Amino acid sequence: MTHFDFHFDPVCPFAWAASRWLIDRADAHRASVDWHVMSLAILNEDQEPDSAEQRRQLDTSRRLGRVLIAAVEDAGPDVLEPLYSAIGRRLHHRGDEMTSAVVAETLSEVGLGPGPAEAMDDASFDEALRASHQRSQDALGEAGGSPITGIDGSHFFGPVLSAIPTGDEAEALFAALVTLGGTSTFAQVKRPNAGPPTFSP
Repeated sequence: MTHFDFHFDPVCPFAWAASRWLIDRADAHRASVDWHVMSLAILNEDQEPDSAEQRRQLDTSRRLGRVLIAAVEDAGPDVLEPLYSAIGRRLHHRGDEMTSAVVAETLSEVGLGPGPAEAMDDASFDEALRASHQRSQDALGEAGGSPITGIDGSHFFGPVLSAIPTGDEAEALFAALVTLGGTSTFAQVKRPNAGPPTFSP
């Protein structure tokens, strides 16, 4: 059975698109997925944001990363995927501002109390967030963005998707990545992307 490790930042639209595809195909193939938090805020903390919007995104990255870490500390790692999915639906599809009240509502959706929402502005969670992020970088073997995907222990940056693939295209991508993940001589393939994906409400 194929095993995936998926390292994601909750604000990253590319990770969101890849995660929706992976959940669907992993279920179809009875593949297992372990979910891990990484942080674009930590990855880019030595660089000045290009714009106020990027600064806001990185701030949201750090604050939601703290929430995910706090939720795992409270409820264990099995809560990570359903909480990520609940946050992502609000953030990427509905465009909700991730205030503490919205986060508390989202926690309730997955059966958690509001406690982890208090972690949004609690820097004491940064050490654990940094450690989780570093594990993603160590798995990749170099600095890399979101998502980082492991297939049976072989890790790469991506997949970077311009939309959520479905049907035959989704299945073809799954087969191709499993094949590439198992090819010891494969290193990298890349083409320009069309910008971040957009999602319907």
